[in-house]
Amino acid sequence: MKFLFLHAAFVLLSVVSLAYIEKLSREAKVFIREKSIAQEVSIKVFGEGGEEWKVEGRELVSLGKEIHLLGVLLRSASGYVVKADSITFFRNKNKGELKGGVEIRGEALFVKTDRAFIDFNRNLLYGDGKVMVWRGRNFVEGKGFKAYLNPLRVIIGRVKTKHEV
Repeated sequence: MKFLFLHAAFVLLSVVSLAYIEKLSREAKVFIREKSIAQEVSIKVFGEGGEEWKVEGRELVSLGKEIHLLGVLLRSASGYVVKADSITFFRNKNKGELKGGVEIRGEALFVKTDRAFIDFNRNLLYGDGKVMVWRGRNFVEGKGFKAYLNPLRVIIGRVKTKHEV
């Protein structure tokens, strides 16, 4: 009799445990994101005006709609070069976020900041952090900037300047 009672209790406990596990597995939300890694990458990006950018990087990690590129060098068809530690591309927006030691160099311009955003469609680089800009022998420091690259137009917020003649 004890044997039948223990056996029935074990079967009942097994059924309850399986039902509980099934309930937990239905409630659990597990997201699987595809991840791809590539090294020594070169990408071409086109904007509205046909401006072409060549983006080079040491390592690329692709996660869903975002692409993360490390050791970044961007070159525009109009001669601008942008360096950064990393960029995150937002594929569906044709935009990116540059992070770490961002430098923008052109024929008559040098901009340095820690974080910037790029809109490939509008050929626009912008940011809201501390920025330093050199144009020839003139130096401008500020907080926040917008740099339209074609034609060149730079807007800097909270400006401190130093001019040499």
